[in-house]
Amino acid sequence: MRQLSLTMSEPGLALSSALPVTANQAVSGSLTEMIVGESSAIQPMQLLPLLAQCNAQQRWLMWLSPQRTLNKQWLESLGLGKSPVIHLDLCADTQLALCTKVLASANSHLIIEWQGELTREERLQLRQQAQRSGSHVVLIQRLP
Repeated sequence: MRQLSLTMSEPGLALSSALPVTANQAVSGSLTEMIVGESSAIQPMQLLPLLAQCNAQQRWLMWLSPQRTLNKQWLESLGLGKSPVIHLDLCADTQLALCTKVLASANSHLIIEWQGELTREERLQLRQQAQRSGSHVVLIQRLP
């Protein structure tokens, strides 16, 4: 398990190691959206096993959220002790750019805890990028 704090200006982290796609391999990603209340019993971290089930291509599982932490015990309790999981700190100002960069790399499935409102254009952009990259994306919005 790696937990990283990433800003868009960090040159040391390359997310461009896209997996090669062969002619007989269909690339088809998806965008699933969830709206949860602040006091919801559902925690986004609990959705990581769902993404692991979609992980036939052995991609990274990425959790993009603001200032939340993962630990090895949680991952093991979810059956993900040996899975490649990365948490990236997400802030509202750079979230679309970060999501675009991660999806362009086409090497992970994502859980995104979106900060603030999501415009129709942003939603469409994320959906198209997920489909193009073959990434499964779970987009979570918290409402009070």
